[in-house]
Amino acid sequence: MTSWRMQLHPKFPGGSARHAAESLCAGFVGLDFKWDVGDLCRAKYDDLPAEEKNQWAFAHEMTEGDHVLIFAHHYPFALARIDGPYNYIRQPVPELGVWFRHFRRVAAVRYYSDFKTNASAWKPLIMTATLTPLRSNESGSQQLIDNWLVEVEE
Repeated sequence: MTSWRMQLHPKFPGGSARHAAESLCAGFVGLDFKWDVGDLCRAKYDDLPAEEKNQWAFAHEMTEGDHVLIFAHHYPFALARIDGPYNYIRQPVPELGVWFRHFRRVAAVRYYSDFKTNASAWKPLIMTATLTPLRSNESGSQQLIDNWLVEVEE
């Protein structure tokens, strides 16, 4: 299993928390590109915008059961478990509560404000990319996920 860090908003920082909440409440995480690259299962990696190539992993590396730490404004917002395969739709469907064309179903959504209830003690974890796999067990994000999951199991 791989853990991930992800932001769930288009390039509208003022709507970060709202977009994240709407997406998670609808049961999805997702992303999009500056222009429609099409289905990532059919798109060529080399054709993706240089600054968005890391999003390739959303379709090709992320798997069901992986955990995703969702961010809003450099703070953890939620933790979810991937519960479905990669999907692509040609046009976003706002009625579903999503703004993106590339998405996956999630389950077991937990909100950070319920895990750490004293917001004045929250520590930022800088998040600048849309999607990042966590490759080190020593990263602050991976340690947060591990501690959060241990507390949920107790």
